[in-house]
Amino acid sequence: MVKKPLLLFPLPISAEKSKKQGFPGKMFTPSKSRQIERNEHKITELDRVLSNKSASLQKEAGNIIPEMILVIETAGEIKDFFKAVKKTPGMEFLAEYETDFEAEDDFYNIDKNGNRSEENVDARFYLTMTNQRALKELQKYWKEYKKTKEKQNFKRGTTKFRLLFEQLKNIRPYNVSDRIRDTGIEEYIQEIKLYDFDFVRFEIELAFKGSDQANRKAYEEVSHLLNLHNGEEVKGSRTIISEISYHAFIAKAPIQVFDDLTENTNISFLKSQQILFFRPVGQMVFDITENIENLKKFPNVEENDGLPTNSRPVIALFDGLPLANHSLLEGRLQIDDPDEFSINYAGNQRFHGTAMASLIIHGDLDNKKKAILTRPLYVRPIMKLSTQVYQGECLPDDVLPIDLIHRAVLRMKVGDADNPPVAPEVKIINFSIGDAFRPFLNNMSSWAKLLDWLSYQFDILFVISAGNFSDDIVLEIPEAEFDNLSDDEIQKLALEEIIRTNFSRKILTPAESINSITVGAAHSDFSIPTNLYQRKNLVKSSSLLSPISRIGFGYRRSIKPEIIMSGGQKLFRKSPIQNLLGKTVLKIESIPFNINPPGNRAAFPGSLGQLNKSGYLCGTSNAAALTSRLAAQLYDVLISINDSGDKFIPIEFFTVIIKSLLVHSASWSKSSDFLLQVIKELPGSASNTSKKNVLPYLGYGSIDPERILYCTEKRVTIIGYGKLYDGQAHLYRFPLPPSLSKGKVNKKLTITLAYHSPLNFKTRQYRKAQLFFDNLKHNNHLELDRSYYDFRTSQLGTVQHDILIGDKADVFVDGDFLEIKVNCREDASELGKLSIKYGLAVTLEVKENNDIKIYEEIKQRVQTRIRPTL
Repeated sequence: MVKKPLLLFPLPISAEKSKKQGFPGKMFTPSKSRQIERNEHKITELDRVLSNKSASLQKEAGNIIPEMILVIETAGEIKDFFKAVKKTPGMEFLAEYETDFEAEDDFYNIDKNGNRSEENVDARFYLTMTNQRALKELQKYWKEYKKTKEKQNFKRGTTKFRLLFEQLKNIRPYNVSDRIRDTGIEEYIQEIKLYDFDFVRFEIELAFKGSDQANRKAYEEVSHLLNLHNGEEVKGSRTIISEISYHAFIAKAPIQVFDDLTENTNISFLKSQQILFFRPVGQMVFDITENIENLKKFPNVEENDGLPTNSRPVIALFDGLPLANHSLLEGRLQIDDPDEFSINYAGNQRFHGTAMASLIIHGDLDNKKKAILTRPLYVRPIMKLSTQVYQGECLPDDVLPIDLIHRAVLRMKVGDADNPPVAPEVKIINFSIGDAFRPFLNNMSSWAKLLDWLSYQFDILFVISAGNFSDDIVLEIPEAEFDNLSDDEIQKLALEEIIRTNFSRKILTPAESINSITVGAAHSDFSIPTNLYQRKNLVKSSSLLSPISRIGFGYRRSIKPEIIMSGGQKLFRKSPIQNLLGKTVLKIESIPFNINPPGNRAAFPGSLGQLNKSGYLCGTSNAAALTSRLAAQLYDVLISINDSGDKFIPIEFFTVIIKSLLVHSASWSKSSDFLLQVIKELPGSASNTSKKNVLPYLGYGSIDPERILYCTEKRVTIIGYGKLYDGQAHLYRFPLPPSLSKGKVNKKLTITLAYHSPLNFKTRQYRKAQLFFDNLKHNNHLELDRSYYDFRTSQLGTVQHDILIGDKADVFVDGDFLEIKVNCREDASELGKLSIKYGLAVTLEVKENNDIKIYEEIKQRVQTRIRPTL
């Protein structure tokens, strides 16, 4: 097979943006008289509630700010409600959160036949910081609402409040339960108590205010209340990042203060109206204690051939500290440790960073076709060694992860203090780290918001691991029958259990980040296990997800993880104690790394003085690292296109092009049909949505790196790129090779569009811009069908990917082409005049079992117009 270079589209044609059809649902809401009956007392009593709350706290501490966070719960959404809040004196918009509730007589959805539906009702929580003046204004709005519509006189910009009252389900003060909901703090406290610690460290996120003075007063109030209960701020931990409306610090307090997490608690800081959330701090533990004695037994590695030929890194690793003088890493790392995390970080305990660096630079060591990256890897340690609560490598508990990442990126891209940027050319950041206490449910974490903002602001792509799930797997079959099952039967039972427990397997924060690529683990590697002993391989297909890989969806049901990549074959054993009647309990191999396969083989530290050891490990961290490695290879592919002479891609488009290419080779294999069938057979599964239901498990599918690094005579990939503003569109023309019109030919068309969106943190819509391409199923030349993804779901994130196939005899003439239109529209408000960069990849291929060669035909027709530089 002859390898051919990727091609470049000529300059696109400006076109009119396509109209997107909305599909608004219908909802029953109460009459005005019923809304008045339901809410009159709640609204008129709010000022009294505020006075009582302020007075209660002032008994313990003076100078309490007389304001409170107000929770406004609505059925459905009030678009751009934050603008009406901005027009209300004394009221400050804080956040919009997505939720739902069970249908009830006052609120329910109406189906397409006009009947009541029992589906959950989509709902919102709007949080506003409110003082006495704001409550008076709110009560004025309420009086206007109670009038007949003809007599209402809402001042300009506040008519959203009329909609609000029509859809209002509840209005109340923010409480202790709100501050701990979905944060993992309760589980964290219970775990800390097992270690008999007297004090606990935790994050306090404050309500972000519109002025420095207001933020300072809120911080001082909470600090004072904290001191009253023998707590204190961890010195230097306070962090304000105004760009994402974030204000937080790390606190230390007696663990007993969390014994009562109800409104009846006598711990005043838990009830402070300046606090949004309490969260765990630190975590992401890579436990190394169980295998530390076996380091000498780990296999040796081959020599480190050839040092980097280019001194400028384009890939960064934010992780644990690697063993820099390991034989496979020496001379290949640019380690930057301004926080001095390397102090007391023993060489024989630097596992996670060493393994990730090895996988990025060398790939899976058992892959005989691997090639060593020609550029150094920039490494910023963000984990350190812990010997207290957790034994192993973990995020520090004296600095907020958000602060650490923010400072790390700024130092890398723009410099800090009087220092210039240390790695300004980095485009990709590998982030194989997640918060085990924060599975993603509905609402964006501050951590994910930071990554999204950094991505757009500094033109970088975070490659994030989806997270690992390490609980037992319980198969619905008696133990006595388990050993006689076929591989297919075991796989079917394992997939059924993964689907049944999917709520517990959600991706870990910050994997919901919409501008990032999230990677799940495919159950594959290059190892050849010689003896499984009593271990069982539950998934036989290499293109299905690993049993330990966490699943999606992402924010607003977008596709997360977008792709799955080799993460090693993780094995299970039958539990020695089987105490579930009629079922078989399987336990995961608990140690994070092994001497023997299976798994991805990577460099590991040895015992003292050993610098040439390797071992096997599994998980989504590996998958993310191997994806970052592929990104580095794609960067060099783009450089080679620029070096070819007659074409040039501006560097500013490299990130979004690489993002599109990383997803471009993803597809569902035949084994995905197996998963699809399992989903269809489960109770309650609707046949018309079963394909959509596969997306959380596989995303767009497993990726094949070979398919995007080069073309062949039968597979042609063309790259496009550009900038769009709201309401604009670009039209690309993919030339059709004449040989396709000679008869029946099996053909496949793949289209991938990727971009980074600016964010609106005031609204649930969040993504200011949406880019999308039109449905290529409806083209005038090739008869194609969609066999994989749900076309509408694929437009919910920042990567749209589609695969169409056909085998008909298509009729067209030389000079015909497929039109691919890339559109830009405002999604969340306030996009304004911001431009959105995008990358586009389109591949046409024919099966190998024919004599048709399409590369030269397409190349000649593409080159009739050389694309000028944008």
